[in-house]
Amino acid sequence: MKKIFTLIFGLVAAMCFTACSDDLPNDNTELITMWVSSETTTVYDEWLDADMECMLVKFSPAAEWEPMNLGRIQGFIYEKGVEYELSVYRTTPANGPSAGQTFTYRLDKIISQTDKRVVVEGLERYYTIPYEGGEIEAHFTSNMPCQITKVLGDNYGNGVTLEKEAEGMYVIRFSAEENTGMGRVKTVTLLFQNAEMLSFALWQNPRPFGKSEKFVLTEEGTLGYLLGDGSYLGNITDITIRGQLNANDAYYLKKIINKDGTSMDQSGRKISVNLAYSGFSSGTKSYYSDYGICDLPKEFLPVVFNNEVPKGVFTGNKYISEVRLPESIKAIGNSAFSHCPQLKKVNIPAACKKIYAYAFYSCTSLEEVEFPYIHNELGWPSFEKIEESAFSDIGRLKSFVLPESLKSVATTALSFYVDKLFSFTEEPPVWEIPGNAGYVVGPIPDGCTLYVPYGCSEAYKASEKWGKFKIEEMPEENWWEMIP
Repeated sequence: MKKIFTLIFGLVAAMCFTACSDDLPNDNTELITMWVSSETTTVYDEWLDADMECMLVKFSPAAEWEPMNLGRIQGFIYEKGVEYELSVYRTTPANGPSAGQTFTYRLDKIISQTDKRVVVEGLERYYTIPYEGGEIEAHFTSNMPCQITKVLGDNYGNGVTLEKEAEGMYVIRFSAEENTGMGRVKTVTLLFQNAEMLSFALWQNPRPFGKSEKFVLTEEGTLGYLLGDGSYLGNITDITIRGQLNANDAYYLKKIINKDGTSMDQSGRKISVNLAYSGFSSGTKSYYSDYGICDLPKEFLPVVFNNEVPKGVFTGNKYISEVRLPESIKAIGNSAFSHCPQLKKVNIPAACKKIYAYAFYSCTSLEEVEFPYIHNELGWPSFEKIEESAFSDIGRLKSFVLPESLKSVATTALSFYVDKLFSFTEEPPVWEIPGNAGYVVGPIPDGCTLYVPYGCSEAYKASEKWGKFKIEEMPEENWWEMIP
């Protein structure tokens, strides 16, 4: 009896379980066809608070395109520029939408794919014309019809023409007369049937450079194209630059100064650089970077700061002999002029507050550090900080100024010989080394005359450090006339 009851109970339970199982909802999966556009769109995501790139899809040939997240279709890797027809499993979850998604998608197969991207062969990023003038005839092929839609840049030469030679085959023609100025460039933009655009440049070399040249930068990053291919750079000995320089320009400025391959005697070659009408900008943008003319990867460019001589921009330059800095400069960067063996003359702008470590280290010919604003009444010296070895291992200076603004001097910052030293403070300067009270290794007394404010000589003579110098007082009036 007990066994019969157990058997009946089991059959009833199984029937109940089966009935309950039949009542549970199931996922609904269907095989559909969908189309994916070769183009994408952006959709604002409120949760991420950002625009997200999305595919454009539709579920019938006549339907409107609608956005879908990249990666939404499992097993499908989307490539922009390619149009797809897909066979996809679309599943409606039995338990309703998940994370706002009504359906899930899984790739069955790619029915077809059509590359909608422009394929151009034989067209260079830029073409070079010699300064004497010449013609360009550029043949290329394209999988799509195209036309010239825009020509920008320097106005020179005849018009740029595009001719169709055969199906998918084109030729660009352009000619230019002799160039009597700096390098010049015009950019040409082609428009293709799918609305995609492609640009290239026509670059003409400058006329041969003389010994003295002025470069006017109409845009940051354009010094490279003004220089041309560099065939005649070795003849320049006097450079003036007007306009803002960025990191790209700083690189090419250094290239001018370092240029070899000239008939000049390299051992005696000296370069003077006048930057008084220019300044340094931040960033590495090049106006012509899209055309590869004077652009360099960022990792190869020096770091440039607003109103600061870039770190290392002239380091190791064996030809530079004189630099005229703009009055806007507020700092001279780390090692900016270090190891320039022929550098004899440089100015410290009135606005300059910091001279960083090794700025003029091992400039063994340096003899003139000018403070011209004292004469021109442009302002008082304002530099406050001189870092480690900024003026170490240099030549014997004709003069140097210690302004009242000077607050921090590293141990070896001013370790040099000088003929005339001017101190503007009524009390003898005492610079404490952080964590180690004492004097810095300052200017060396040997043969130096220290000029101090009127009526202050006794205080300097009583100083253990400054008393070793030959001390003279500056006149009470017109004292600035003594400063070279």
